[in-house]
Amino acid sequence: MQPKAYRNLDWWLIWPAIALGGAIGALLRYSWVTFFPVHGTAFPWAIFSENILGAFLLGWLLAIFIRRRGKQRYIRAFFGTGLIGSFTTFSGITIDMAHYVHASSFLLAVLYPVLSIAAGLAAAYAGLRLGRITLNEYRKKNDAGKPGCKPDHPSIPM
Repeated sequence: MQPKAYRNLDWWLIWPAIALGGAIGALLRYSWVTFFPVHGTAFPWAIFSENILGAFLLGWLLAIFIRRRGKQRYIRAFFGTGLIGSFTTFSGITIDMAHYVHASSFLLAVLYPVLSIAAGLAAAYAGLRLGRITLNEYRKKNDAGKPGCKPDHPSIPM
């Protein structure tokens, strides 16, 4: 166990990783929704696709970096909390839902969040699966013959 003073210092080192990842993710999000604009009451493919992509990538990263210590916690903070956290958005879904209700597009107001959650769960699951496969392949190549190495990660149920 690390001394408490070291753990507190560690937060000060992680914050810049989160801030840098968040800045990049926010710029990517702005670029994404600018590239795929929504017109009128059309389905908001930009926000929908960015959230599904983010769920997939977050699942993939979780499978690879779960329980990792050392420098990899900065990578997890940069990508997971920072970049993907600022790239994806729940606020965009709620704004679009309010717009659809105001425009009397009640089917889209209900369908959009349901599809977003269902597709997000499916994408996160696919990301976890692919991340687990990626991690197992990496371990097979780099840990071949080392005692005590297991090819599967027991904390990620599949």
